[in-house]
Amino acid sequence: MTIFTPKALAGKRIIGLSFPGNGSMQVGLEPGILNVLPPGDNVEFSPRTQKFNDSTVGMYMCSVYIAGRREFKEWAMEHDTSKIVVGSYDPTMFPEEYLNFAAKIVMGPCNDIWATLSQEDVVFQRAFFNPTDDFQLAFNPQTLEPIKDPKALKELLADKKRRPNNSRFKKGKFVSDVKPGREYVNDRIIPGVLDPAYPYLPRYDLYNVNNNAQVIPDMQSGQIVTSVNTSFGCIYNCSFCCTPLMFDALVSKPLGSLAREVALLKALRPSFLFIKDENPTLLPDFEERIKIIATPGAKIYMFSSANKLTKEVADIMKKNNVYMVCLGLEDPRVTYEKNENLGGAIELLKERGIYTYLSYIVNPLDVVGAEEGQAFYTLLMNKLRLYKPEMICGNFLMPFPGTREWDKYYQLISERDFIHYDSKTPFLIKNEVARKKMEYYLFWYQWLYYTSDFYKNEVREFEVGDTLHKRFVELKEHFDRVMSGIVGVRP
Repeated sequence: MTIFTPKALAGKRIIGLSFPGNGSMQVGLEPGILNVLPPGDNVEFSPRTQKFNDSTVGMYMCSVYIAGRREFKEWAMEHDTSKIVVGSYDPTMFPEEYLNFAAKIVMGPCNDIWATLSQEDVVFQRAFFNPTDDFQLAFNPQTLEPIKDPKALKELLADKKRRPNNSRFKKGKFVSDVKPGREYVNDRIIPGVLDPAYPYLPRYDLYNVNNNAQVIPDMQSGQIVTSVNTSFGCIYNCSFCCTPLMFDALVSKPLGSLAREVALLKALRPSFLFIKDENPTLLPDFEERIKIIATPGAKIYMFSSANKLTKEVADIMKKNNVYMVCLGLEDPRVTYEKNENLGGAIELLKERGIYTYLSYIVNPLDVVGAEEGQAFYTLLMNKLRLYKPEMICGNFLMPFPGTREWDKYYQLISERDFIHYDSKTPFLIKNEVARKKMEYYLFWYQWLYYTSDFYKNEVREFEVGDTLHKRFVELKEHFDRVMSGIVGVRP
């Protein structure tokens, strides 16, 4: 087993990788693995998931999103797995899946890799899954006769040995006491160490910021865009969101650490800067943080929620270079508590010349058929006409393991679907023709909004050659080719 300490790895390469990898090099924004890579001249980041010479490498640090699981496993099988340390969302949710592919599996958030890897005597209890289904519990296990007596059924459900799971998904846990009959893993599945002082800065020096690419209004090709996290986690527990699975509390960086990080970004001379926090306005010291982030002079865009957008908050945003706020419309058929004042919040932003970016979720199972699809998108378009957002983004529902949505859809999802967790693939639909048509309609209604006279007259000019316009022209050409091959084909 490889010894993972700075002394043992001195002179050996430490390589950071993210999965899924990216062949085009246009990776969106800085990968999260930069926040975990340690200091040192022997540390590097590889933007491609290529094959390496194991003899020169002391440790591979791999961050794996659910869509990159298959790619990671294929890559790991070509390398010395005793040198691989893996973490991020998918290893946190499915640590046992990685035991044959890595020496150490890190669960949860981590910003100090050496403190994490130095932990000893860590005992992890494997997930225990009771496959008994609810409908089976409606039968007497001895006679196989249906149990019609409500009292008898209640007694059976109260039996802890046969009580069904509350969820189809079960995650293992760290324990101090070992019980007979359970499976355990020692010192290989370990909790990430999150130092509240954030002593290390992200390794921006290992990354070429010119690889970043964002599709946003007013940004021209060649302009630099970068990003920063000031906090992790969220106080809300939305049924579809996997953030609480990684961070069970809202954790923020100290202001001093944030200032040092922003100073590094300022040296890059960015034109645009994205705050990656789930909702920066939740933080009590939001004004202090946004002032620090504004120092590079870049146009800032960020997430928020309508219930946090007061006049005072909107004024703070305007004074500190915020040019666009991303609000989650989510399912347009549902009124969420956070969005009860969505119209008022958007009006506050528009009064200050701040753009609104509305994202929404399409459940592909709810738009099967012409009538169902027409009803959904008609409602959506009516809401867009009401709120007049400068930018919109449609996403297909992605039920993440461990969330409440997972329990509703787990029976429709297999591991081969994980590669499609990109929000643009309706993988809950298995018919390929129907899937392609749904992808097209997700695009088409956004195109319809952007190219409408309403958008031009009431919102802004679309055909200005920014990255938003260019990307949608590319998508239009792509979907024209796709649809030409399936027009008139019945699913």
